[in-house]
Amino acid sequence: MRRVRIDPLYAVAAVLLIVVIGLAIFVGSNAQSQGRSGSALDGTSGGAARLRALLDELGGRTVIVQGERFSPRDTGVNVLFMLGATEPVDDADAVAVRTFLQGGGTLIVATDLGLAESSVLRTYGLSLGDGAGPSRYDASSVITASAGQITVDRGRILTLSDRWSPVMRSDGRTLAAMTREGSGTLIVVGSLAPFINQYLGVADNGRFALSLAAAGFGAGRSIGFDEYHHGAHPSPELLAVLERTWFGRAMLLAGALIFVYLWWSGRRFGPALPADPRPPRSSLDYIRGFAGLLRRSGRDEIARERLRRDLRLGLAARYGLDPATPLDRILATAGADDPALAAEARATDAALAGRLRDNELLRTVARIESLVAKKERP
Repeated sequence: MRRVRIDPLYAVAAVLLIVVIGLAIFVGSNAQSQGRSGSALDGTSGGAARLRALLDELGGRTVIVQGERFSPRDTGVNVLFMLGATEPVDDADAVAVRTFLQGGGTLIVATDLGLAESSVLRTYGLSLGDGAGPSRYDASSVITASAGQITVDRGRILTLSDRWSPVMRSDGRTLAAMTREGSGTLIVVGSLAPFINQYLGVADNGRFALSLAAAGFGAGRSIGFDEYHHGAHPSPELLAVLERTWFGRAMLLAGALIFVYLWWSGRRFGPALPADPRPPRSSLDYIRGFAGLLRRSGRDEIARERLRRDLRLGLAARYGLDPATPLDRILATAGADDPALAAEARATDAALAGRLRDNELLRTVARIESLVAKKERP
């Protein structure tokens, strides 16, 4: 059995392609479905534009947190909503979160899966447990006293360490909890539902969201929405775009693959091989090859039709008739001169109308040559 040799470059390209696809799935996995973004810039049913508008109407000042790097403390916001991050919160971002909290800020993290925010959640000893379906949760903390009950369509139940205090619970299952870090407060909600446009007006969801943002109201205070982890961190520098965005990294990877391919394909391993010393093929080789293809394909009707045409043209030339004369008229003329020859020609044509073995086809060729041979003059 012949072994198939795989080009190492193809193997490397396949591995890198799988890595890129995995990263793309990971980045987009926290965007639960089309339209459920949690972005304050999204006015669809899954966005949080209505929550931002509500805060503005009540006298709050809202700020979009974005830029080349994530640094909420430098923006001057007092309350920050991190709703359904679609890009991973890396270790540097987790340090920025800690700095923001220790400076007295309030961070509300809402997520349906908790994948992108896992570095923050692990730092403070919180994890997401079982999934939660459509249900209601009751307030269990003074900070949400104005919101008696909230409604969610789906989410995750929180698994808390000792430092956490429940904020919203139902039958011993905690959907929202809070903890202190320095002089700041971290609040985690295991669902985006209370904040998005579709469910903001259901039950006490709106009051719940407003109560969490209470520390952002007042003179000189503001409420921020994290759009950095929704991809809003543009930079005028091309190098920064290539280094800090997944699209830029994909472009760099594609360029590296093209470079490796060009380098690898132009590399010669070992001495140059001499030219093929075999002589060129003759026309007979091509004829034999074509005949072999016809034989293996079983399409011998091409050869049979050609032989029938040669028989008709040869007999017409033998008896001085127009080459376009039908075979029946040619055979009638031949029968008047030589009935035996006409009968043999008719039988040969009939035999060529059906399938013939190779040896029979060769004998038919010889028979046609004798039939179409011109008569000798006396």
